[in-house]
Amino acid sequence: MSRFTPTYATSTRREARVQPITAAPRDGLDPDTVVRLLRDAPAVTIGKGLELITTDLQVIEDISTDLAGGSVSRNSYATLHGTCQLSLSRALTWPSALVRPYMTISDGTDSARFRLGAFYTSAPVHKTGESPPTWDVAGYDILHGLHSPTGEAYAVDAGVSYLAEVEAILQAQGYTRYVIDQTRADAVLPSAKVWPLDDSTRWLTVVNELLAAIGYQGIWSDWDGQLRCQPYQRPSERAPEWLYDDGRATSMMNPTRDLERDLWEAPNRWVFVRQNDVDGPPPIEGAGIYTWTNNGLGDTSVEARGRVLTKVSYVDAADQQALEALAQVTIDADMRIPTTLRMATSPNPLHWHFDRLVVDEPAVGPYADVMATNWTLPLDGGDMTHEWSTL
Repeated sequence: MSRFTPTYATSTRREARVQPITAAPRDGLDPDTVVRLLRDAPAVTIGKGLELITTDLQVIEDISTDLAGGSVSRNSYATLHGTCQLSLSRALTWPSALVRPYMTISDGTDSARFRLGAFYTSAPVHKTGESPPTWDVAGYDILHGLHSPTGEAYAVDAGVSYLAEVEAILQAQGYTRYVIDQTRADAVLPSAKVWPLDDSTRWLTVVNELLAAIGYQGIWSDWDGQLRCQPYQRPSERAPEWLYDDGRATSMMNPTRDLERDLWEAPNRWVFVRQNDVDGPPPIEGAGIYTWTNNGLGDTSVEARGRVLTKVSYVDAADQQALEALAQVTIDADMRIPTTLRMATSPNPLHWHFDRLVVDEPAVGPYADVMATNWTLPLDGGDMTHEWSTL
């Protein structure tokens, strides 16, 4: 029996990044049953499925009988976080088809189904010599609808609400299913903002820069395919969402692990300067400038390295509060660089976006706090691969 019990995500509370344990369509099960299927059941059967869906996430048809296999992957630091690889025995309308893979886990008594995100399909590799013919399909995060260039210079006037502008962009790009946390609904642009016409100016860039300016993390899509916008919260301040331990009856971890430590260019002092209040006074510390020094935390600190390595960033921020929240995103990411753990586990389709975990692993310490940044889940029930960063 483990001495540590994580606070599993049982609702869609703001800080949850893993799938809530009893999210639909398994909302008829209690949390203990779902955990037992994932971790404790002595034998389970893994199933795979695929839904063809509309842009408002309604099911057109379940096409699971045409799904031969595949995998779903997520890289939380990538521009488009989710991808999938699917092998199909049926042609779809490739330029516009939107699909949602899922996994089922059953022990013969109970069964749970886990949605695995919504993906636009690309033009596939068609294997004509096989019978039946197959199509090897790459799928891209539903966020891909925001990845197209704006096609013209885009401007937002001073006094416009950041969140209202984000919502207007989502609606203009055809999104109807999204959740926008209204914590900073009061924040407005202090001066006009213009994005020039060039190939790097994409709707996703505009949305993420607007969100960053009020201390929100980048937009992401959830397991159902809904888009989500919410304030950034430091991983160390979030409750653990899953425990990987080495208990004889509860361990899900493969014994083979890779550990990487990279301290080379990690900074230990950060200076952030607010650059978008063009009509205001020159920025000073505490009013347009935020500086933070890591004096003694970990191997990249000033104390550990014996020198100061400074990183200076000029950013757009609604106010000093947003500047400090935006700075914390970068500081946290830079301080996570040194230790990365790569390993495999039995399938855990609850994983999603920047999951907050605890792992009992000798290489990083007993009951160490980690954040999941990268994973791949084979749909056939094979081992799931992960990349975790220590906190």
